[in-house]
Amino acid sequence: MFIKRKHRLVIGFSSFIIGMVFVLTLVGYNLYIQFKGDGSAANYGNSIYKLNAELFRKDIILSNVSVETDTHASRARLPFIKGSLKNNSNKTVSSALVEVSFQKRDGSVLYKERIYPLGDKKLSSRAVSLFFGRGRTYSVLLPSEGISFRHSIRNCPNEIYEQFSNKTNFAKNNKDKITIVYSISGLDII
Repeated sequence: MFIKRKHRLVIGFSSFIIGMVFVLTLVGYNLYIQFKGDGSAANYGNSIYKLNAELFRKDIILSNVSVETDTHASRARLPFIKGSLKNNSNKTVSSALVEVSFQKRDGSVLYKERIYPLGDKKLSSRAVSLFFGRGRTYSVLLPSEGISFRHSIRNCPNEIYEQFSNKTNFAKNNKDKITIVYSISGLDII
């Protein structure tokens, strides 16, 4: 049977469009599977990070956590959190997440701050080795070692600043007292 030239053009163009849709569908599906796999790996890593904090709760000790304010004129209204972290386990800690929250007496949270005393967890050793050579730019906490940390609270609400800057006001208003609740929420163990 004879196929007209006009029909050959339509058949070729339609076949090309169908082939492109098929190829793009396969590429999109592969990208979706890779995205879901990366998301699952990140969720798994975060759950291990939190689980390590629960497992080593008695071995990694967070102490002397307090809030103070700078008295320098250039840094007015900038409180900071300071404390110390001690590793009593036989493992090396490469990352720690400390969560500090300021709560009212009724339990409502006014402000919450996350602190990485050893350096940010997101800064992996692979990224460090790519950009800075083989050396690490963050510290580790060896067994039986302790460190002190200090972290500025940049977005501190006025209510918290007022209480911790005026010691006399702190003692008088007991009903509006703000308490500090802190814990280790994540650990990377080597």
